[in-house]
Amino acid sequence: MASSEEIYVMSGATPIPLEITYPDTPKGMSDAEWHARVDLAAAYRLTHFYGWTSVVYNHITLRVPGTDTFLINPFGLTYDEITASNLTCVDLDGNKVSDDNWPVNRAGYVIHAAIHKARPDDLHCVMHTHEPFSQSLAALNVEVVPMMQEGCQLFERIGYHDFNGIVLDEAEQEALTGAMGDRNHTLVLKNHGLLTAGSNVAWAFVRHQLFIRNAEIMLRTMSSGAQISYMPDEIMRHTRQQFEGGDAQAGAAVRHPEWPAFWRMLDRVDPGWKH
Repeated sequence: MASSEEIYVMSGATPIPLEITYPDTPKGMSDAEWHARVDLAAAYRLTHFYGWTSVVYNHITLRVPGTDTFLINPFGLTYDEITASNLTCVDLDGNKVSDDNWPVNRAGYVIHAAIHKARPDDLHCVMHTHEPFSQSLAALNVEVVPMMQEGCQLFERIGYHDFNGIVLDEAEQEALTGAMGDRNHTLVLKNHGLLTAGSNVAWAFVRHQLFIRNAEIMLRTMSSGAQISYMPDEIMRHTRQQFEGGDAQAGAAVRHPEWPAFWRMLDRVDPGWKH
């Protein structure tokens, strides 16, 4: 463990940035697309870091600002192999628009295009994993209950989609968007996995993380056999509004102070993700 003197020297010699700085945009690419690529690459590397991956499966997508296209992982790469430059891009009809030879997961297109089409104004990033705690909860015939203050962000914001096999048929998009509705940002895919979404990568990722934490606590609490202390609806609604409105981050330098912190963490592991 570092001593207080070492901590002082390290923080004094190298100021810790509380905001993010994007690397230079490659020639021939817009700043908007490049920044989207870097943000999305961060989400993939973080998903690998936290152990939520299923080798090369699952997907996180991000709409390229001002377009009807979205970035997605090349099918066949592990998440720690993904960088900003090797993400591929498709349109809302599934046509490749990026100049590369990477394949695209069919289920990834069907699931994510459904959300991007249905909620173009507020859900620009969509994240889907088969993380074990959320899969365990999705296999139970129960509704998700917020268990702690962070979990209150999920209150009245979760939809449920029944399992009908691997999502390869575009006919299932209607059921997906119906479950998402016009105000939910999270879907429990029954007997399948978890989907979260947000206006940007930070929102989608932190919602994924908080759902997983809430799922773990819910499962542990249920298995304890002790009486559960449930929060009243009005308290959960109030707390959710505090998170949604930014009050929960009062005093922070940026709207999502954890996002620059995630970047710093990734840079310590492998700064190549940004290129």
